[in-house]
Amino acid sequence: MAVVRSDVIIPEVFTPYVIEQTTLRDAFLASGVVQPLAELNATDGGDFVNVPFWKANLSGDFEVLTDSSSLTPGKITADKQVGVILHRGRAFESRDLAALAAGSDPMAAIGQKVATYVANQRQKDLISSLAGVFGSINANDSNSALFGLTIDSESGDTPTVLSPKHVAKARALLGDQGDKLTAVALHSKVYYDLVERKDIMYVTAAEARTTTDNQTPDVFAGSLAGAYSGPANVPTYCGLRVIVSDDVATANSGASTEYSSYFFTQGAVASGEQVAMQTEVDRDILAKSDAMSIDLHYCYHPVGVKWGVTTVNPTRAQLETVGNWSKVYETKNIGIVRATNVSNQD
Repeated sequence: MAVVRSDVIIPEVFTPYVIEQTTLRDAFLASGVVQPLAELNATDGGDFVNVPFWKANLSGDFEVLTDSSSLTPGKITADKQVGVILHRGRAFESRDLAALAAGSDPMAAIGQKVATYVANQRQKDLISSLAGVFGSINANDSNSALFGLTIDSESGDTPTVLSPKHVAKARALLGDQGDKLTAVALHSKVYYDLVERKDIMYVTAAEARTTTDNQTPDVFAGSLAGAYSGPANVPTYCGLRVIVSDDVATANSGASTEYSSYFFTQGAVASGEQVAMQTEVDRDILAKSDAMSIDLHYCYHPVGVKWGVTTVNPTRAQLETVGNWSKVYETKNIGIVRATNVSNQD
């Protein structure tokens, strides 16, 4: 009989465990880049979520009060963000589960693996959304929703290694909101280039922005948390917490490879869920096999844009399509900037 059986994974116990572990393993969530937004919890159903808002800045200057004239009313205009719900699922059968269940606690072993898998898959959806709103990393143009928040992404640009110049430029693009940048997401090649140049500074978990229960997951997206005994060191660059993910968009290959580097403010990406993650188990007594499935229904939404088409439950390729997104916030009120970089590690 297989090591893992349907009576080992009890959904009522297993699912909350996986949700908790997924949170700990999500580097974007732990850094504060991703924050839950109640308005995105589409619990009443539907494929899209509308988030109305008032335009941030009122226009016009003070008028001079006189006895002979009245004030001229200015308009307060409204718009809306539109998020799209992602329906995702995955199933594993007995041989996969048995291999994962090595150890004295099969549920914990499988739960850790599933949590890492879920965190990594959700991060891929997030990064696909970012690729869609920012466009090409080396042949970009104004058709991209957030073209005005890119650095060295046009065809005539010459990307360079990541440097303080890029951090300053990213802050400058956000104007007087630039000092709100708190994190940067990098490809591992760009990260280790900084390590080689001794440009990475390490801070303690207490000094970094941590999760609500004061646990700091590994910097690498989708990797196991708590891999080290004692306090973890959190890497920073120019005062920004570093997130490392090889899922960020790249172009070309070899020594000509170009990488996306994303700068974020706190809460630059909002999240919501239509239904909490669900787990189901089943046993085929004739085949002597066990199976489990998970399904998730959620939304990752870069704040300040809207999903501008009628496509429902988009694939990653559709999330990455530039024409599917449009900007609704003023540029400096959007908390994400993307730079295109190269690496001396290539």
